[in-house]
Amino acid sequence: MKPSKPLSTTSRSSTHTISTTPKTTLLPTPSQTVGSYSYLGCANQTSPLALVGMSKTDSKKMTTEICQKYCLDNNYGLAATQNGGTCYCGNGLQSYSAVGQKSCNVPCAGNSTEICGGAKSLSVWNSTSATIPPTVVKAVGAYALRGCYSGSNIIKAASHTSTTGLTVESCVGYCITKGYKVAGLQDGKTCYCDSKLATTAKKEALESCNVLCAGNRREFCGANGKNLVYQYDISSVTNGVSKAMNQPNEATITANTTSSA
Repeated sequence: MKPSKPLSTTSRSSTHTISTTPKTTLLPTPSQTVGSYSYLGCANQTSPLALVGMSKTDSKKMTTEICQKYCLDNNYGLAATQNGGTCYCGNGLQSYSAVGQKSCNVPCAGNSTEICGGAKSLSVWNSTSATIPPTVVKAVGAYALRGCYSGSNIIKAASHTSTTGLTVESCVGYCITKGYKVAGLQDGKTCYCDSKLATTAKKEALESCNVLCAGNRREFCGANGKNLVYQYDISSVTNGVSKAMNQPNEATITANTTSSA
């Protein structure tokens, strides 16, 4: 008896050739570009969520490009996909989420040749467009935006200054490590922490906290003598999702670009 021939991955008929070879799903590499976006890498998803600007789910049509357009249309610089069908937008990853993960392996629902994150990870893209306006970060985890405040030593238990790296997310992360529930950002480069906001603090118009963060020019970090304040509020998060998600994006403030930050 002749040995049977190995099965071929290609079958032929009199008029058609049908290939059963699966499509190749391409893993993006850091700095790879798609449109105006550059790939940052694979980041871990967190609870509360790593990005809290906007979100949408499309379990049938989601692609990298659809997510990027959605975020760009809503004035956010970061676009991230998860588990094939969900898109998240923001301007900065929460301090407990970081790129460099290896678990982004789920094809996009609308294009099986693209990767759209993983079950618990995000494929993160950063827009290189110069037209995205800076925004007021609405929340960082369970730390919700409280407002813009002036006053002497209204947040004073701990502080640190960074003329190159300060962001809203890094400041809140610093205060978390110090065990404080109030974080304030001043003049684009200084972070303050305390257990509570002083009763002498005076609330100012939100648009007066208009200095850009030294570490992220798409975020505001207070102003000279004014703190942009975030306060821990567990009620601001439900099942890991901030109540600030999909709320209006405060991208209308005119940035004070004359600051030393």
